[in-house]
Amino acid sequence: MSTQAVERFSVKEVEVFLKEGKGVLIDTLPAGHYQARHIPGAMNACVYDVTFLDEVAGLVPDKNTPVALYGAGEKSFDSMAAAEKIARAGYEDIAVFVGGLDAWREHRRELEGMAPDETDLPQPSLELEPREYRLVPEESIIKWTGRNDNGGHTGILKLSDGNLDATGDPAGEFSIDMTSLKNVNLEGDELQPVLEAHLKSDDFFFTSVFPRADFKTTLIRLVEDGESSRPNTMIQGKLVLRGLSHEIAFPAHIRNVDEGRLAIVANLDFDRTQWGVIYGSSRYFQYLGHHVVYDFVSIDFRLILE
Repeated sequence: MSTQAVERFSVKEVEVFLKEGKGVLIDTLPAGHYQARHIPGAMNACVYDVTFLDEVAGLVPDKNTPVALYGAGEKSFDSMAAAEKIARAGYEDIAVFVGGLDAWREHRRELEGMAPDETDLPQPSLELEPREYRLVPEESIIKWTGRNDNGGHTGILKLSDGNLDATGDPAGEFSIDMTSLKNVNLEGDELQPVLEAHLKSDDFFFTSVFPRADFKTTLIRLVEDGESSRPNTMIQGKLVLRGLSHEIAFPAHIRNVDEGRLAIVANLDFDRTQWGVIYGSSRYFQYLGHHVVYDFVSIDFRLILE
């Protein structure tokens, strides 16, 4: 069944559907949101849950029963995604109230729940307290990926300290413990310590001489009212690695997490040769054979600050 054939309900048609009582109206938003506010008479099955179809089956065991679905409103694909899912599962009589809660409110219809008159922000905004946030090293991690013609290797790095000063324009400084460099994809293999020693040697990051790398921001530009699944920040700064300093810039997520803490999450690729890490680079060596190592290294990090 194509969702193009699914009936679109208006507010009045939802009211008629509920009054006739021949079908089931399903709120497709998360349970917490449903408990706060929902259309009177609606049941709940969150379309984002992997158990969505099981929840619908519990509410509507007979697939010939009429089902009407609604979500946040026309700007949100929740109810249409739900219609696609239950149509593929064999439900035949499906309607979608595309206007959802937005249209219900606009037509001055009442909602029920624990907070029916309140409205949650669809995309939670970042709240920065005017203070200095300190890095929590034991909860922060950097993951790296280096590649070559045969695939590559992955590993981790730890941070030793850092802070984000939000008392004015946001600015941060972070230090990476280069001696913590560890490979993970060869875990248990006899080649793992060989690779780690090579990466710490003067061929690569020369950690005996340069045991730390430092990153200091020169600009943190926040995006107002950004979508929560897309980066809300552009970060620019100087990375000091192996004694050389160069500017880098990348998009990132800065998000509020539990207990007033922040998470900074980002991924980026950078050219290691700019910092003198030239082993295996065809820009500097010829006839490398199987010793070729791609110039760009991928970094994926999550920093927790409190």
